[in-house]
Amino acid sequence: MGKSDLVRVGLLGIGSWSGVIADATQRSKKLKLVTCYTRTPEKREAYSQRYGIEQEKSFEDLLKRKDIDGLLIITPNAVHAEQTALAAQNGKHIFVDKPIANTLEDGRKMIDACQKAGVVLQVGQLMRRLAGYRKIKELIDKGTIGKPVMAEANFSHNLGFQLGPEKWRWRGDDTGCPAGALMTMGIHHADTLIHYFGPIKTAFAYFSKLCIPAPVEDVTTTIFQFESGVQGYLGSNYCSPKANYVYVFGTKANILCSVTLPNVPFDEYLKIWPSVDRYTRLTLFELDKDGGKDISLPVGDPVLEELDEFADCIRTGAKPETGGESSLAALALIRAAIESAKTGKPVKPGA
Repeated sequence: MGKSDLVRVGLLGIGSWSGVIADATQRSKKLKLVTCYTRTPEKREAYSQRYGIEQEKSFEDLLKRKDIDGLLIITPNAVHAEQTALAAQNGKHIFVDKPIANTLEDGRKMIDACQKAGVVLQVGQLMRRLAGYRKIKELIDKGTIGKPVMAEANFSHNLGFQLGPEKWRWRGDDTGCPAGALMTMGIHHADTLIHYFGPIKTAFAYFSKLCIPAPVEDVTTTIFQFESGVQGYLGSNYCSPKANYVYVFGTKANILCSVTLPNVPFDEYLKIWPSVDRYTRLTLFELDKDGGKDISLPVGDPVLEELDEFADCIRTGAKPETGGESSLAALALIRAAIESAKTGKPVKPGA
């Protein structure tokens, strides 16, 4: 593919994860980042210089660019719906970082806007693309573990102690980041587990505020039952050492995937993602066999994979793996957990 064939995109929002995204565009042979916008001129200028790209003075100027095929939206959850609708109306294809939105209503608005405009909507539900989590799906589908009966997952990090009070994630309502760690991190595994086992029938959750001096829950536990009968647990907190694992139990075998990233400052942690598979261990525990068997994994580049898929979908009209509907299903579980934690009752996701 020549330079003239590259899908050209702009980036909206310059938070910490936007650097991971922009770095991946520089590794891509299918997509080219050409311009950016954020409200703070100094941050915009520094970002433009860092990546050798142009900058826009307003969101409206970004949307007016006729030479831009799509937008990479890396902004707070609460503004995803409005920004996506405006971008779709201007004919821009959309890649938006997870979650699709804070509310199901906003998520549906985004899906409808993109369908009406005939543009791609892809959501950055990254975790299912890691080599270990891909392999679990393959082994489930091949019948290696027999009939699945239970799954456990946890995604936690002590970054709650590092977030300053000016950060939008501090607000634990729909204007910020409701459910705290569950919406920020746990939603990744919500997506992965639904990808494995299908729709969820009902969910029950406990939320606590134990350590972080801010109006947001920092410890969450959610249990649920899939329509298939498989039972699940999802934990996520803002105040413990890093944890990132999925453990699936079957009638023939159990399989555990754990991503153990080094204990480094958050900025260094972000730089690990192009080679995150190097920190992944996948172990199969088979019936009537002692111990576990480690399964070797390839080292991929999950951030690059999702952006290259975005470019392919724009070129071919194909539907992305993590499109609006699948991402809405993951959000529905988080919203059910929020409602359950408030009412003390089981909740049907999407109800």
